[in-house]
Amino acid sequence: MDLWQEMGLEGRRALIVHHDDLGITHAQTQAYLDLGYPTGSLLASSTWAPALAGHEGGDLGVHLTLTSEWNAPRIRPLTGGASLRDAHGFFWRTLEEVWRHAETAEVEAELRAQVEAIYALGIDVTHIDTHMGAVMRPDVAEVYVRLAAEYLLPIMLPARLEYHSLPEAFREPLRRLLDASPLPRVGMLMGYDGPAETMRDWYVETLRGLGPGVYHLIHHAALPTPEGRMLPDWERRAADVDALQDPEVRGLIGECVPLTYREVRDALRAHLRKG
Repeated sequence: MDLWQEMGLEGRRALIVHHDDLGITHAQTQAYLDLGYPTGSLLASSTWAPALAGHEGGDLGVHLTLTSEWNAPRIRPLTGGASLRDAHGFFWRTLEEVWRHAETAEVEAELRAQVEAIYALGIDVTHIDTHMGAVMRPDVAEVYVRLAAEYLLPIMLPARLEYHSLPEAFREPLRRLLDASPLPRVGMLMGYDGPAETMRDWYVETLRGLGPGVYHLIHHAALPTPEGRMLPDWERRAADVDALQDPEVRGLIGECVPLTYREVRDALRAHLRKG
């Protein structure tokens, strides 16, 4: 299935501007509302997730979460799976700890509970993606793809395995899984690893250099309020806000075909009904 061709996107530059980590702080949620780009995904157990339940025009998905890397706020699983928790009852801090400890059945129960929790808020879920790429352990990636089929939702499925922290042993099984999946894949764009002071330049250079394709542009915009500054990476989150308000950056985004996961979801479901 070439969904992009069916949607008339072949040979064009289509861009999903995607706001990660929604709900983790009010500063993150308010930046989403201020910027006006509709697409993002919510951490199901985060404090501020319910604040977006009644948002008009939202294109909101579930930010599947298995890690809790910050000192504050920390995040607990929604389910009781012992393999998902550290000694204090929170998600493991690092990908390595998750991948070493997590049992597949407990992961599947937790991820399904997170999807159901966002639906329970009354949000019309449009997609699923992953916090820190934690679902990239091959057996967990199979769960990720299976949830997409179960809920008839697109997932953030990268065209290339560019996760820098991915163990070499994971790569070949993941390639086979991705190659076998009928779900559409996206070019993943993220400037998060760079310093805050270069964020705007990264956006300009990246957007100017895009060739034809469908791209998922990840950002973590959050206002630099006292609460927003609780996160150790707050400067890069604030730099995302500044860059996405910059006239040149917004102009370059405007040169791409705007795309939402709602459009992708609806096209995917229509395709499956025809099939």
